[in-house]
Amino acid sequence: MLKNNPEFAFPIPTFEEWLTLARQELDGADPLQKLSLEKGTLTIKPYYQSRKDSSQQDFELKPAINPYYGARGWLNTPRIPVLDEKHANDLALHFLNTGADGILFEPLQANIQFDRLLHQIKPEYCNLSFLIRQDVAMNPTDFFTWAVKNKFTETVTGCMFSEVTPANAVDTLKKYSSLGIIVHPEKNIEDEIVNALQKSVDIIESMSRQNIQIESLVTQIAFSVSIGSDFFLEIAKLRALRNLWYQVQGAYGVTKIKPVHIHASSSVWNKEEFQPHGNMIKSTMSALSAILGGCDSLTIEPEDQNNEMKSRIARNVSSILREESYLSKVADPVAGSYYLDSLVAELSEKSWQKFQTKMHG
Repeated sequence: MLKNNPEFAFPIPTFEEWLTLARQELDGADPLQKLSLEKGTLTIKPYYQSRKDSSQQDFELKPAINPYYGARGWLNTPRIPVLDEKHANDLALHFLNTGADGILFEPLQANIQFDRLLHQIKPEYCNLSFLIRQDVAMNPTDFFTWAVKNKFTETVTGCMFSEVTPANAVDTLKKYSSLGIIVHPEKNIEDEIVNALQKSVDIIESMSRQNIQIESLVTQIAFSVSIGSDFFLEIAKLRALRNLWYQVQGAYGVTKIKPVHIHASSSVWNKEEFQPHGNMIKSTMSALSAILGGCDSLTIEPEDQNNEMKSRIARNVSSILREESYLSKVADPVAGSYYLDSLVAELSEKSWQKFQTKMHG
C-alpha cells in the first residue's frame, strides 16, 4: 500500500528527534525524568522502543490448545458459594445453560455431598474447579473419590485451588490440576508473583521427598490470581508469572516445559461516584487485562450475588468479549507492544531477583 501511495509513507521519528521536541515542550527539562512515574518498584517511562539488541527474548502467548475457544481461549467460570448442595447445583446448571464454560465452587462447609452438588452436570463438557479457604476443612479427596466412582478420571478437567498446602498430590485424574495455589493481592505486584512461585516451590520440594516425579507435579500446579484495576500492570503480572513459571521448571530440569493454568478473578468494586453499575465498568477492564495477559479461566464477581440481573451481567462480560469483541481470534493481541514487553521484562527481572533472595535468605 505504501509503495502505491507514497503520500502515506510518513517518516518515522527517531528517539533523539522525539527527545529534542519533548525537551522543547518542557522548557528544557529532561523528558525521561519529568514524565516518568513510579508504580511500586516499577518505573513507567514516557517512551519505549524495540529491544532488538537485548539478549532477553520478548514473551509471547502461544495459541490455545482447544481450538473450540479460539486462538486466545479462556473459560468463563462464575463462582458459586456452597452452603446447600441442591441450591448450588441448581445455580450451576442454570449458569452452564446460559453461557458459562465451567463453575468455580467455593465450599463454605466441610462435608460436601458431591452426588448432590454435581447432579446432572457432565464433567466431560465443562470445567469443575474449587476454591478452598483456610477456614473450611473440606477434604479434596472426597471430590477425587466421586470422580473415580463415576468413572470420570479421564474426562474431568479443572483446578483445586487452596490456601493450605495440600498434603498429597493426586494423579488419578489425568487432566486435573489438584495443586492449585490461591495468590492473594499485594501492594506491590512483584510480591504476588514471588509468593506464587514460593508456594509452588514449597509444594515441589515437599512432595518430591515423597518420591513423586517433578514432571508429574508441575502438571498439577495452577494459580488463582486476583485482577485489579490497573489495566497494563495486570496484563504484565499474568505474563510475568507465566514466564517465570517456565523458568522454575527449567531450574528443576524439566525437559518438556508445561504451560500452567492461570485462573483470574475480578473482585467486586463499589465506588459511589460510579454508581449505578460501577462494578460493570471495573469488571470489564479487569477482564480485558486478564484475557490479554493470558488467563485460562476467568471469574467475574457480580455486584450483588443474589441479584439475578447483576449476576447475569457479570457472566456476560466474558461472553461479550469473546463473541462480540473477538478477543479470542488472535493468540496474543498485545504481542509487539514495546511498552508491555519492557514492563513484563522489568517485572520478571525484579520478581525473579526478589524470589531468589527470599529462597536463599
